[in-house]
Amino acid sequence: MEHSKSPRVSLGLPVYNGENFVSEAIQSILKQDFDDFELIIADNASTDRTAEICLDFAAGDERIRYVRNESNLGASGNYNLTFQLARGEFFKWCAHDDFISANFVRLGVTALVADREAVVAYGKLEYVDANSKIIPRPASGEPSVSVYATTFPDMTGITPGRRFRMLVAAGGSDNAMFGIMRRAALAKTSLHRKYYMSDRALLVDLAVLGTFVDVPGMTLYNRDHAGRSTKLADKVTRSKWTNPGVKNHRCFEHLSLLSHQLEIAWKGRGVAPLHTTLPYLTVWALHPFRVGCYVLELVGAVSPTLRQSIGTSIRRLGAPFGKSPSVRLQKSDN
Repeated sequence: MEHSKSPRVSLGLPVYNGENFVSEAIQSILKQDFDDFELIIADNASTDRTAEICLDFAAGDERIRYVRNESNLGASGNYNLTFQLARGEFFKWCAHDDFISANFVRLGVTALVADREAVVAYGKLEYVDANSKIIPRPASGEPSVSVYATTFPDMTGITPGRRFRMLVAAGGSDNAMFGIMRRAALAKTSLHRKYYMSDRALLVDLAVLGTFVDVPGMTLYNRDHAGRSTKLADKVTRSKWTNPGVKNHRCFEHLSLLSHQLEIAWKGRGVAPLHTTLPYLTVWALHPFRVGCYVLELVGAVSPTLRQSIGTSIRRLGAPFGKSPSVRLQKSDN
């Protein structure tokens, strides 16, 4: 079948040393029941069999474009590269260790075509283990996995200011981050910045521009395994995964996220007035958990050893250094 010169959808798959799962990710893309797409694989100078595997797939399907970086750009740079190479009207990032249902692209595109206000179409997230087996959800809710899955309320008629607050409160959403997006909207954002957690701010940025739509039937299979980035407990390791050039003592994850969200609030003030965003962001930032994180990051800039010692002591005292807390949104907020 002939394809348009510019495909309808671009799928960006950044990968580094992904020989363990990348085949399954690519296969799930090639099995889509919507075929007007391009798959852009950006190999971040892998040292395992990733290149061999991806080149084999590319040789058998002209929709696949394989690019290999001369050196490791870091996760943020490699994710952004796949977007910069994209030509489609719609775009989706694909993690090398995840896979998607065969109807994922079609349903996402259909939803965005039907709703011109929507900038992200996302679906259900199922957790799978290293063997691709679904991890059952306990009666209490979500299984204990290192990922954030969020189903947002219907955003129809919700103001940009409320959407801003909704995404700040969510603290990340893998099913939205790996949904189908409008490329034109994504081009107006700052994309992925060179700090860990910048994807959270990217979703906030998108939410100011438009709505997110939950699409029944499309499923992201998110793999929870020992080697995933969300299980990098050490701040320095996380920062270097995102940006290999970062200095060991300049790991400002939380301060960078706050600064980035302040920047988004200022940039979007024309559609989301500052009185609808800044008061909420201030309350969010002043939560004791986050204030503690800011202090530790500043201490670490002077003495990484002291920061590590203080952090260890706090954790031993039982402080909540797990998933960061959210500020509750009231139904009356707008």
